[in-house]
Amino acid sequence: MSRTVTHRYTDPLDLIWLECVRELGLRIARSDAVYASFDGVHTLTLSTREHFDADDSLAQLIFHELCHALVAGPRRAGERDWGLENVDARDLTQEHACHRVQAALADRHGLRALFAVTTDWRPYWDALPINPLAAGDDPAIELARAAYDRATRGPWAHALERALSRTRQLAEVLRATDLPSEELWSLTRPVHASGFPVGADDEARCGACAWSFESSGLRCRKSRSASVKRGLRVEAEAKACVRFEAKLDEAQCGACGACCREGFHRVEVSAREPLRKRHPELVVRDGFGDHIPRPNGRCVALEGEGQTEPYRCRIYAERPNACAAFAIAGDACLEARQRVGLSS
Repeated sequence: MSRTVTHRYTDPLDLIWLECVRELGLRIARSDAVYASFDGVHTLTLSTREHFDADDSLAQLIFHELCHALVAGPRRAGERDWGLENVDARDLTQEHACHRVQAALADRHGLRALFAVTTDWRPYWDALPINPLAAGDDPAIELARAAYDRATRGPWAHALERALSRTRQLAEVLRATDLPSEELWSLTRPVHASGFPVGADDEARCGACAWSFESSGLRCRKSRSASVKRGLRVEAEAKACVRFEAKLDEAQCGACGACCREGFHRVEVSAREPLRKRHPELVVRDGFGDHIPRPNGRCVALEGEGQTEPYRCRIYAERPNACAAFAIAGDACLEARQRVGLSS
């Protein structure tokens, strides 16, 4: 018997991201002639499924191209292919920035593995740190941070967040089933109360994390934002997120030294401090007042190199009040560790 087919099946993940594209005023076309191309107006042309790798999806390609547009910014958003070309390495920094913002946005929903990039760019993606927007020497970081701000505060923010949230909900449903280990959805992660993916370490707990602190209950410093100034509440016995770091103590200072090197730019010296009389050669004055110099970020009173020779302050007994008040594992300590790359 023959029957009339009145409906068709479409991958639910595709539907989520096709709606996102429509909400942004764009349309999707499919072609065997290109892998991904934007006409500079409204149409984003993507390859047909026959040219995908087994772990690729239409949603992944859409998300990747939207991240390219975010990196390009308003100035180049109306150019063909977002102003990029792929015949040489001219736009490599922009490509890497796209990866970083893509990973950062996906991480908020435990979706980094699901939305991993494809083709020759994969090694860079796989080498990204836990926090792809953390300070570092990669010139792509600054571009990625600006793109992330556009993604979370700009005119696309609502559509992107809705698509990512719905993808996360779909992942939660699928993880509740008996997924085969080789299924890509099995690599998605639940989201922790802090807003980051839950970590893989079954022993790590929020109460033992360096970034947790007491303020009307246990809170997470990592989750602080303009809208959540004190950080989100977490449970001491809850399994920690991917950004877990064990609590710090004085024994670790010798291998760190972040507060005395590139972590901060300046140590002020007040008029009544003993340091002024005992080590006058270390105090200099400029238009902002008296301070201890930090050429290339490193305090002139700091000795040692860290792992091979522990860092130590040669004027520790007479150190300035600003240094004496510095608290191990406090906000400033953790911020300094982030700035020198010892923390994500």
